[in-house]
Amino acid sequence: MKKTIFLILGLIVMLPVCAQKQDKELFNHVSLGVSLGTDGIGIEAATPIGHYVQTRVGVGIMPKFSYSDDVHIYTSNTLGDGMELENTVKAKGVLHNTTFKWLFDIYPSKHSAFHFTTGFFLANENVVKGKNTTTDPLLKHGGAILIGGQPFGANQAGIANVRVRANSFRPYVGIGFGRAVPKKHRFAITCDLGMQLWGKPKVYAYNDDILHGGMKEVRYQDIDKNSSAADCRDAIRIANRIFAWPVINIRLNGKIF
Repeated sequence: MKKTIFLILGLIVMLPVCAQKQDKELFNHVSLGVSLGTDGIGIEAATPIGHYVQTRVGVGIMPKFSYSDDVHIYTSNTLGDGMELENTVKAKGVLHNTTFKWLFDIYPSKHSAFHFTTGFFLANENVVKGKNTTTDPLLKHGGAILIGGQPFGANQAGIANVRVRANSFRPYVGIGFGRAVPKKHRFAITCDLGMQLWGKPKVYAYNDDILHGGMKEVRYQDIDKNSSAADCRDAIRIANRIFAWPVINIRLNGKIF
């Protein structure tokens, strides 16, 4: 991952230098585009750096997807043993992946529509946020909610916060077709296919250790695969392996000047 980041940063640094050796088509046009795809509803501006490179800056606004369900409460006694209760509270998980992007489209020839793309996305590290939306007196006194059989502790307000976190800085690699700054027409349709490389997502839950930020990683290795929390263990293990977010979108671009 570090090698990929340094490679992309190196390309970004070298592109303006290479552009000076090209012809005069340098930042002489600007276009605006709107897109729809797996990175959300996008708005971006683009400009050429010579005939062979175009750079794009924009945002992808991902609609929030949520899921709600009833979850049981878990309590432990003074001996450290725990038990699941019939009491339930409502819990909600929200997927949120709005991003800022800075990308470079690199074309094999002056008239090519096909291009390679590199650059990066910036986003909030919290990809998924989960918590109980109703509470119970038991949760305010050391109780927990059960998700997939795994207890997640609650704070003094009776709220159990759960997070799935990925890297905020996400290198991007991909291919595409079309030019964000059209050469011959005022408008053009382009498309992208690539990946945001966001590292290894990790699951975090509330922890009363303020010195560690109040959140602690929940590792699947710490959960017995033969326990009642096996479903949660499998879910965390799968989440740890999703190292990239696929980007597939289509854009409508319009040249301003």
